[in-house]
Amino acid sequence: MYYLKTDITKPLNFLSAGVFTSDTVWQHMERVIDSFEIIIGIRGNIYIQQDDDRFVLGEGDFLLLLPGHTHSGYAASAKGTSFFWLHFQCNDNHIILDEKEAVEDIKLTNNNPYFTGFEDKILLPGFFHPFNLERLSILFHQLLHVSESNYYTRHSMNYFLTSLAIELTEQTLSQASGKKGNMDGKEKLSTIIEWLNIHYTGHISLTSAAYEFNYTKEYLARYFKKHMGMSMQEYINKIRIAKARELLIQSDKNVKEISSELGFSDDKYFLRLFKQHEKITPREYRRAYYKLHMNNI
Repeated sequence: MYYLKTDITKPLNFLSAGVFTSDTVWQHMERVIDSFEIIIGIRGNIYIQQDDDRFVLGEGDFLLLLPGHTHSGYAASAKGTSFFWLHFQCNDNHIILDEKEAVEDIKLTNNNPYFTGFEDKILLPGFFHPFNLERLSILFHQLLHVSESNYYTRHSMNYFLTSLAIELTEQTLSQASGKKGNMDGKEKLSTIIEWLNIHYTGHISLTSAAYEFNYTKEYLARYFKKHMGMSMQEYINKIRIAKARELLIQSDKNVKEISSELGFSDDKYFLRLFKQHEKITPREYRRAYYKLHMNNI
């Protein structure tokens, strides 16, 4: 199966959408289009072919058709068959992943809370059955309402479309995370992560972790990078910076005290690392949060 992965720092481009209901026996026409199309089954079965791949869409099934491919119906659908349809275009920064590539991205997302691979992207499968059709139906009806309401800014449809795509991505990733056995050595990885989360305030490193789990440094470095999408030291630093943000907001400890508490022997290195991650200094972060809190009262 294929997946669409695309950037959403700018919204997707809405073209058209609607609800189709056949008033007679119906079969999809043959065509090639220059846009992506989402189809979600409402009632009956829809028989659609993309090039040589055949799909049967039942109630609640999701299908993503790709631009530049031949689409056609390969069998007739019964009278009363109904589905949502939506045409859109992506920004230039989009790719089509195969199953293996998408699974690797999903593994990283499920393994590592600091992995930002989908922070500003969506991932839509070619075909799946969303677990919460009601939520998608609400979003789709909102989109249809806006598209027919002559809003002053056309961007409103683009943002509603992007919200729908985000919800589809969330359901895709949630379903994938519930599948056992997708991740090789999941139990072993969880043990290593738990150890790092407990001991991050100490003077831990790849060397000490390799000793603790009886691996060579080289093997552990490769294994961790493969399953977490970053080096072990990068992961340790992210844990420490996350805790530093918490201490800056919830305590009155000074920067040197926080640095020491988090296992940094050099507070100047802590300052550099914090600014590298957050783009501001610890003191600026504390002041910024204080102002935000006051504005929310």
